[in-house]
Amino acid sequence: AALPAGHAWDEGGSAMNTIVLATDGSPTAEEATELAVDLASATGARLCVAAAWEGPLTIYPYAPDMEVGGLERVERQRASDAARTAVDRARQAGVEAEAFVREGDPVEIVSQTATDTRAALIVVGSHGWGRLRRLVFGSVSTGLLHEAPCPVLVARHDAHFPDPRTREKEEAVA
Repeated sequence: AALPAGHAWDEGGSAMNTIVLATDGSPTAEEATELAVDLASATGARLCVAAAWEGPLTIYPYAPDMEVGGLERVERQRASDAARTAVDRARQAGVEAEAFVREGDPVEIVSQTATDTRAALIVVGSHGWGRLRRLVFGSVSTGLLHEAPCPVLVARHDAHFPDPRTREKEEAVA
C-alpha cells in the first residue's frame, strides 16, 4: 500500500528523517532518551525533543502555597532542563537534536511537535503506573497512543529486566 503524501519515510521506505522524544526528565523518560538517541543514531534521523509545562492553575485545583508566578517558573524550568539534558545526550552521540519546550497539555504538545516536524516516530517513557493512578493522573503515553499523528514507541521501565548494557558497562569499569 502507498504511504500518504508527506509521510516521514524516504522513497525507499527504509529510513526515518525525524524522531520526536517526549521527555519530562523522569527516570523512564531518561530510558526513552537512551532508546531515541540509539534509534536516531542507527537511522541517521534528526531528534526533536519535546517537553511541555502546564500552568499551575491547570496542575493544582486549589490555591497553592507558592505564588502562581513562582510555580509557573519552576514548571517551565523543569521542562527546559529536561529538554536540554536530552539534547545534550543526543549531541554527545553525534545525533542532530533540537528542543521544543512549550506550555500546554503534554499529549497535545508532543503530537503537534510530531506533526510540525513530520516525524516518523514518537518515543516516550512509561511510568508503569497501575490502573487507579493512571485513571486519576492520566497517562501521556496512553494519550499519545490515541492522538499521535505517527507511530509511538513506549519505552517501559521494568526492574525485572535490567538493561543488558549495564553488565557490559560494569565489566568495562572493573
